Amino acid sequence: MEIETITTSLEAAKRLTIRKQFLAGNTPEGSFNKKLKAIIRNIGYIQWDPVTVVAPSHLISIWSRIGKFDWSELDKIMWHDKEVLFHWAPIAWLVLAEDYPIYYSLMTRYPDSMRRGWASHAESASKFLNSHHELKQKVMKRLKEGPAETGQFKDYGNRKKSPDGWSSGNEVTQLLFHLQMKGEVMVAGHSGNQNLWDLTDNFLPKSVERTIIPTVELEMVTAIRAMRALGVSTDYDIYRYFVRGRYTDLKGALKKLVEDGKAVKVKIEGQHKAKAYYMLSEDIRALDSIDSDKWEPGLRLISPFDNMITLRDRTQKMFNFNYILEQFVPKEKRKFGTYVLPILWDSNLVGRIDTKFEKQQKTLYVQGMFAEPGFENEAIIGSRLAERVEDLADFLGAEKVKYGKKRPEKWAKYLN
Repeated sequence: MEIETITTSLEAAKRLTIRKQFLAGNTPEGSFNKKLKAIIRNIGYIQWDPVTVVAPSHLISIWSRIGKFDWSELDKIMWHDKEVLFHWAPIAWLVLAEDYPIYYSLMTRYPDSMRRGWASHAESASKFLNSHHELKQKVMKRLKEGPAETGQFKDYGNRKKSPDGWSSGNEVTQLLFHLQMKGEVMVAGHSGNQNLWDLTDNFLPKSVERTIIPTVELEMVTAIRAMRALGVSTDYDIYRYFVRGRYTDLKGALKKLVEDGKAVKVKIEGQHKAKAYYMLSEDIRALDSIDSDKWEPGLRLISPFDNMITLRDRTQKMFNFNYILEQFVPKEKRKFGTYVLPILWDSNLVGRIDTKFEKQQKTLYVQGMFAEPGFENEAIIGSRLAERVEDLADFLGAEKVKYGKKRPEKWAKYLN
């Protein structure tokens, strides 16, 4: 039964998003495995990025939510227990094996499953696959002998950049990407920055369900998963968050979910010309109580690829925070630094820090701290930030923290 449109404040919507992202102190209980699976089950995925200026982004994203953990535990749950999988969707994600039917349903239709949101990629993928049958036979034959690192295929294809920019190196690198998107091969481990590849049928446990979900049902399932992660979101937020633009009729799916009472339309006070927002009906009670005394302000450092800020225009609109990955900007044009972590305090993104971890020196360098307008005079942020930076240093194995001179005056006395 359809529920009437509800109205809420922007503050409540922000708090709900933060809580749904497990960034409000609501850490799941239990072992590392239980915590990680509970988080991914609710936020959908964790984006993988291996850049180690501080630590790989996915490790920071996990640390932001559960605190310090042994990095080897992630390797174990991925490569030994195989309860968390490495998957391109087409962004590199950590996903749950229990969610495999979602990805399997898309993989069996690849590249057609990309045609709505990734049309140019779908077209180039189709052409590539149709013109590289012989190379595929060679690669599959090699993988039947056992797993192989990417480098072991260096003589298999021509070395050139892909025309669509999705992959680089030789043709086999592109082929492995497409075969993974089709569900025929999987990343079965890592050796340094190299992927270890295996046949899906060899790596994936037999217990993992391989069910094809009909498209109409699948799009309702994925829309629900996006809303569960985002709290209050527009249809465009849902479209891009999960599963990255691979819908054929999202409006139809949302209409059906609203009619069935599983989702509800939401208006945010003061946004008269804004598009309609949606949220799960099961979250109405949480939204109604989000302004209660149970909400406790906390401070988190967020990775550059964190789910919380992955939709940049949503982050700008909801949190008034403009975040750019300046590692891809020429050095002379950078405003904040190379590897910048946003600062989440209470229900606001209040600033950012430019950081670098020197492993050999066992030193975490905080080269600059920058406050967003209106937060530079809140000394409590400096105090809590100092504690969080020490936590990050401990997580990284740093024995000391060194601060640069760029920092707000009211924060500075805590940052020594």
